[in-house]
Amino acid sequence: MTFDLGNWLRAVWASLTEPAEMAGKVIAMRPDPAAMWTAVALMAILNVLFLAFMQFLSPVPVAMQQEAIQLPPFALTALIWMLLVLWILTTSYIGRLLGGQGDLHSTLTLMVWFHCVNLTLEAGQLLLMIISPYLAALASVIMFGALIWCIMNFINVLHGFENLLKSVVTLALSVFAMGLIAGLILVLFGITPGGTV
Repeated sequence: MTFDLGNWLRAVWASLTEPAEMAGKVIAMRPDPAAMWTAVALMAILNVLFLAFMQFLSPVPVAMQQEAIQLPPFALTALIWMLLVLWILTTSYIGRLLGGQGDLHSTLTLMVWFHCVNLTLEAGQLLLMIISPYLAALASVIMFGALIWCIMNFINVLHGFENLLKSVVTLALSVFAMGLIAGLILVLFGITPGGTV
């Protein structure tokens, strides 16, 4: 298979319109784990670049900037990388606690692809931001719904659940656990909203 832009966009579209089928294909690829962990680091870097572009095109009001966690690019990249790793681990282990069968390698592979889909949509949103911020805002709402549908089906296939309810529970618990663990780590390092203390 040739990985050109057309094939990439078709794969992204299939992930949104036929997520269960696409999840099975991604898991079946069984890529090298080392390459997938490297991809997680790349996802973190690309996320930081995307955030920088978005802030440049649509600056956040000063009041909101003061409430946000202000970190230098390297630290922000490390934070996003940590969140991605935590989400992969919690999705794998919590799913198995609920009777799922997805192993860590399959979870890693599927989550990397999910973030590829997400970043592709974000790139489209960035282009819309240049054309019209209103269109970009509308697209973000549609993107959010499409990504939720995508990840629920991905988790369902990953763990072999009989219905999407367990996928919703797994997603909710994994996000909660990820946020809780990340919050504790940030507190330990003295990072709070508005900067470091």
